[in-house]
Amino acid sequence: MKSVCRGLLVAIVLVTTACETTRPQPVNPGSGTSDVPPPVNSTDSLEPGNQITITFSGLSTIPIPYACRIREDGTISPPYLNHPVTAAGKTVGQLERELEEAYVPDIYKTINVTIKTADRFFYVGGEVRQPSRQIFIGRITVTQAIQSAGDFTDFADQREVRVIRANGKVDLVDCKAALDDPTKDLPVYPGDNIVVERRLF
Repeated sequence: MKSVCRGLLVAIVLVTTACETTRPQPVNPGSGTSDVPPPVNSTDSLEPGNQITITFSGLSTIPIPYACRIREDGTISPPYLNHPVTAAGKTVGQLERELEEAYVPDIYKTINVTIKTADRFFYVGGEVRQPSRQIFIGRITVTQAIQSAGDFTDFADQREVRVIRANGKVDLVDCKAALDDPTKDLPVYPGDNIVVERRLF
């Protein structure tokens, strides 16, 4: 009887060990690929030639705002930093966080960095009631951009609106379908050119 019980105990230990070795291990949120930031859309990021103004707050003595244009190599030279900082290819929020990390704690105990860009634009033309250059002030979709240009004319082809990106890529948007399914309504970025063609009768 004792030998039977001992055999059962060994079997249970082996099964338990096997289960533990094959159990998936939890992913540490702070390691591996889980903390890799999502890719940034290039047309929504800063580019060489962009004019930016950096302001500082959270200090008893506040440095004066620093205005500059991003160099052709994509860098800027903020005050009190001994090395250039790459700005091109990053969003405003990403660059703000990177500068705060560069200043704290080596230069300041705490600091808040705010970056303002010069006005950036997108364009809406063709069969809209008010073809125009629009100031990009935040996220906006193709249908919203067309509405900001007075909406479609009576002759517009709403099924195949061309969105010419700043990098030359062309996207097509079916605006009628996008009104029913917002997932088909693409975002607009600075430098985009939205072209509404005349429909064929």
